[in-house]
Amino acid sequence: MKKLFCFQSKIFLLFVCVFLIQSVMAQSVTMPNVFGDNMVLQQNTQVTIWGWGKPGTEILLEPSWGKSVETLCNAYGKWTVKIKTPKAKSGETPTYTLIIKGPENTVKFKNILVGEVWLCSGQSNMEFSLKTKGKRLGIVDYKEEVAKANFKNIRLFNVKKDMEQTPKVNCQGSWVSCTPKSVAEFSAVAYYFGRELFKNVNVPIGLIQDAYSGSGIQSWIKQDVLASDLELKKEYLDTVITCLYKRPSVLYNAMINPVIPFAIKGVIWYQGESNVGNSDLYAKANIDLIKDWRKDWGIDFSFYAVQMTPRFYRDKQNNDTNFLRGYFREAQGAIMKLPKTGIVVTSDLMLNADERSNSHPRNKKDVGIRLALLALAKDYNKNIQFLGPVYKSLKIHKNKVIISFKKKSLGSGLTTKDNSYIKSFKIAGEDARFYPAKAVIDGDKIVVSSPNVISPKAVRYAFTDGAMTNLQNKEGLAAYPFRTDNFRPTKAVDMPDDEVK
Repeated sequence: MKKLFCFQSKIFLLFVCVFLIQSVMAQSVTMPNVFGDNMVLQQNTQVTIWGWGKPGTEILLEPSWGKSVETLCNAYGKWTVKIKTPKAKSGETPTYTLIIKGPENTVKFKNILVGEVWLCSGQSNMEFSLKTKGKRLGIVDYKEEVAKANFKNIRLFNVKKDMEQTPKVNCQGSWVSCTPKSVAEFSAVAYYFGRELFKNVNVPIGLIQDAYSGSGIQSWIKQDVLASDLELKKEYLDTVITCLYKRPSVLYNAMINPVIPFAIKGVIWYQGESNVGNSDLYAKANIDLIKDWRKDWGIDFSFYAVQMTPRFYRDKQNNDTNFLRGYFREAQGAIMKLPKTGIVVTSDLMLNADERSNSHPRNKKDVGIRLALLALAKDYNKNIQFLGPVYKSLKIHKNKVIISFKKKSLGSGLTTKDNSYIKSFKIAGEDARFYPAKAVIDGDKIVVSSPNVISPKAVRYAFTDGAMTNLQNKEGLAAYPFRTDNFRPTKAVDMPDDEVK
């Protein structure tokens, strides 16, 4: 009996200790990991700062750049305030501190910069790091590129990969300065994007990598958004998805929700491979994602995406005759129905034809730079060419089709990347049988023809899975893939003839 009493006493004391520890913790100020030393806060705006403590607890925030702010923890132990940040000045990088005081403890963040913050999300091509990793080679000239990646005013935050069925309030990660060591395993596309912004805007840049290799777009959208659309609900919620990181909402819950509403300027997005078989639903899902993320953040931020890269699914005759990725690239462009969006082309950026055998081309530098050109022109008012040639209209003259492009997309004029014949044009008659076509530059137009099509009705450019292109403007920006027809996918046939030179 005495031993039992002692045992019970020890259990009681243990519970008391746990209770006391939890009580102290409940009174302590805690913060999400997206806040920390070395972070970048979005400039010249009302940034949201939040954390947790005991319900009813008074919290005092002391930003070194402005007035102190007081707030209270709500009934759930969460507190939120908005603080105005200063305007970043080109070439000037003052550092700041932020002190958060509660009744039991004080949290202090040091070496804070104020500048431009971008979220960099998607799947493996966004996750693709600068250095060689496993069997996958890193970016082109990765040793030299990593060695010179010393930018103390570019700060990196890598959200640790995670999945969850319900929304999480925190994630793992920390802010670090961009150095050869820290950037080596960071997103190459995000790094080149941020570096290009920094060189042209010359204010601190914050990059949040929030990507998961192999993920489907449905994983990045919260459940009630998917449930609100019958087609998306049927495809993603009413169907059992065995692959964990492709399940609906799991990455939104674990990797996006914890960083909302950390103030950002915009999002760059490189995702699609895992949804390539369902173009119509992808277009709808991508638009829903943008709308909902903007609503969650309370910011009408910019959203720039990367178009599907060429991939050659070889048939028995070694021909590239599948339009699957062509329709998908078209679906990706649907986001441009929304304001403050854009798409960059990648069909001219393969190092060689062999790269089409996988979905991870190594030239991430030009992808990042092209994303930055969109941002520089649209968000930072730089007078630069940011578009490659974009299809406008066609005119049929006898056996030829004359293609016109939108004026602003022409830049200084049409040319080819390699001073060779124009590749990847196809032409069809009423039978929807597309033959490789001869394409010739005629001023600011392209004249397309084929001896196999006497009465042409439609033209497609770079619309097959593995189409590698060379048509561009003189500023070096690739022409956007397009089609002039509305043939249903089941009707169109791509003929496996050799390309016409």
